Amino acid sequence: MQVPYSWIKELADIPWSAEELANRLTLSGAEAEVERLFGSEFDNICIGKIVELEPIEGTDHLKKAIVDSGDEKLQVVCGAPNAASGQKVVLAKIGAVLKEGFKIKKAKLRGVESNGMICSERELGISDDHNGIIVLDDDAPIGAPALDYLNLQDPVIELDLTPNRPDMLSAIGVARDCACLAGTKLKRPEYTLEEAAEKTADFIKVSIDDPDACPRYAARVIRNVKIGPSPWWIKRKLILCGIRPISNVVDITNLVMMEYGHPLHAFDYNLFDRKEILVRRAQEAEEFTTLDGKPHVLDPYILLITDGEKGVAAAGVMGGLETEVSEKTTDILLEAAYFNPITIRKSRIKLGLISESSTRFEKGADPNVVPAAINRAAYLMNKYAGGEVLAGIVDCYAKKINPVEIELRPERVNAFLGTMIPVERMVKILRDLEYTVSGEETLKVLAPTHATDVTREVDLIEEIIRIEGYESIPFIDRNSGPLVAATRIDDLFRAGVRHVMTGQGFDETYSSGLADARLLAQITGDQPQLQILNPIAEDLSVLQNSVIYSLLKSISHNLSRRNIDLRLFELGKGFLPGEPHQEMEQLGMAISGSTSADWYAKPRQYEFYDLKGAVDALILGCRLPQFEFVANDSGLYVEGLSFVLRHNEIILGHAGMIRPDIAKAFDIKQNVYTALFEFDKIMNLRGDISSFKPLPRYPASPKDMAMVVDDEIRMGDIMAEIRRAGGPLLEDVRLFDLYRGKQVPEGKKSLAFAMVYRSDKGNLENKEVIDLHNKIADHLKKCFNVEIREG
Repeated sequence: MQVPYSWIKELADIPWSAEELANRLTLSGAEAEVERLFGSEFDNICIGKIVELEPIEGTDHLKKAIVDSGDEKLQVVCGAPNAASGQKVVLAKIGAVLKEGFKIKKAKLRGVESNGMICSERELGISDDHNGIIVLDDDAPIGAPALDYLNLQDPVIELDLTPNRPDMLSAIGVARDCACLAGTKLKRPEYTLEEAAEKTADFIKVSIDDPDACPRYAARVIRNVKIGPSPWWIKRKLILCGIRPISNVVDITNLVMMEYGHPLHAFDYNLFDRKEILVRRAQEAEEFTTLDGKPHVLDPYILLITDGEKGVAAAGVMGGLETEVSEKTTDILLEAAYFNPITIRKSRIKLGLISESSTRFEKGADPNVVPAAINRAAYLMNKYAGGEVLAGIVDCYAKKINPVEIELRPERVNAFLGTMIPVERMVKILRDLEYTVSGEETLKVLAPTHATDVTREVDLIEEIIRIEGYESIPFIDRNSGPLVAATRIDDLFRAGVRHVMTGQGFDETYSSGLADARLLAQITGDQPQLQILNPIAEDLSVLQNSVIYSLLKSISHNLSRRNIDLRLFELGKGFLPGEPHQEMEQLGMAISGSTSADWYAKPRQYEFYDLKGAVDALILGCRLPQFEFVANDSGLYVEGLSFVLRHNEIILGHAGMIRPDIAKAFDIKQNVYTALFEFDKIMNLRGDISSFKPLPRYPASPKDMAMVVDDEIRMGDIMAEIRRAGGPLLEDVRLFDLYRGKQVPEGKKSLAFAMVYRSDKGNLENKEVIDLHNKIADHLKKCFNVEIREG
């Protein structure tokens, strides 16, 4: 979006230079910079007047012109078809350098000396139009530098707008913000529209088939127009806005679009078969040709403007070729409408077209600026095209769009921002932005329909602070204030879990939670599934009840891309149907593939004990109490390679090796080991992660215990009983040897555990340690019939 600096100053009294204005707009949330489109290339180019014009013998298009340049009269050869005696023109004298470095020199054409050039827009770099010379208004001063008169050196404010600011896709929209920043009033264009006695309603009827797609359509009829060039001030504004001038009628619709931000369209009224407008959906395979001459085959996604039968415009995108305004046009049907942004987006994509109109309608035009825009265009067509404006607007407002009412609490504004903005200042800002404000303690604010993104209190807070200035928010070295809450302990724990997992080399995954019902049943069996009412795809019809599903999907996705060695975890949600539905926070982890190669070890396949080690590291790193690892066979895991985690008889989760047939259902052909924790239960057991624990004051008493046990007895069960029998004086226990073979009977295995005893109340006597050690041995004999090995 670009708008001339001088146009903004017409609409708002601002004290700043173009550069300062661009900086203030940027600081208020609309990124802006200054461009100067024209400058030194206009040296030695002035305003001239053709005082004589006569044809050159032997040619059918070249003419000899005598041009008054103010200080002298020059003979110039001109071939423009629109040149005429008495015209004020742009004259490039000898030595002038035109577009692309073309230098004007004295020359002879057909034997006639030429001492300059009468310029077209293309030769000056204004546009690509070279169908004729530039003809200036009669008040153009002869001999004046062309750059001064044309005023093309005017700085242009170029804005890079975010999608939520369609209100600034206009000169008035930009000026509104500028006036508010400067503390002045917006000055809208003032004019008096003269209307004929005949009524528009007698010449055109408007109806809308789909009010959701087209809530409003307004029309005016303007008769006896004369199509011709626009006055220079209109051309200049359009050129500086980056729009090519075409003719007075078309230029006026474009000017009003840039002024009010609302697209208009002019039809040749006499080319309508029926004198009516019907806004409807296109029929399947209906044919339509747009202004660019391209034929289109339409479908019902496209909204069509018709004359009751045939299409005359693709609504909000582009007009039709059959009703295009041309030099022969005498009567105009002028359209101003509001279309649903989603409808226009679909139409534009289907047609493969993009235009200034579609851009504005897609982002959100103002439905209630329609009368102002169409009346402004009618006034200009009356003044500059000689048109007779018929009385009244035929305005079909089928689905009225009203301003949004929002409650604003001034104390919350300051609490939210950490500022002390007076209520009076808040009210002034909002009113200067054309909001309606009433009330005292709680303000009732009506958001104007041009502010399409303002729907909540926080949006009003943003409006206030962007005008007041973000720099007015005081700097503080830490968060404070009534709206700033301390970081929740639960969030700290989640962060700690993530830290521990990533420290073990796990990568975190994130999933949508959507699942394939058939695959999910492979994991959770008959557990109920929460159905989605309107799924986006057949294979995403339920919400997962276990994050193991999303982990297996992630593994499958990675394997298909030859990323085969994986350590993944996810802190996500599981869902169950009910009244109300249940949402459970879960922690899942999965490993598959091989360990990394290193200088001290070759890679090897992950196995069950790698998973158990990861679980142990999580328990230790998060300062969780010791869990019992209890053997448990379920339908998800391979028999003998799974366990549940238990604490005080409460099941906290499960882990194991995924059954190969389940892995295959996910297109996984290598071993996968997973664990799932009920995260809420784990959080209830967490230790104080920020508490300080002093180093032990008293020495430890290490002691080993070796035993022979039946092969089917699980080591985890033995360790659980060791801890139970050891009580608080047993600080640690770990397995350091496992042996099967000679000297151990068949069906047996030898285990050796290192135990550490310590008291925080004093030194342990040797007898105390031996007695406790023997107590543990006796307990294991009773539980598992172990044979304690002496030595």
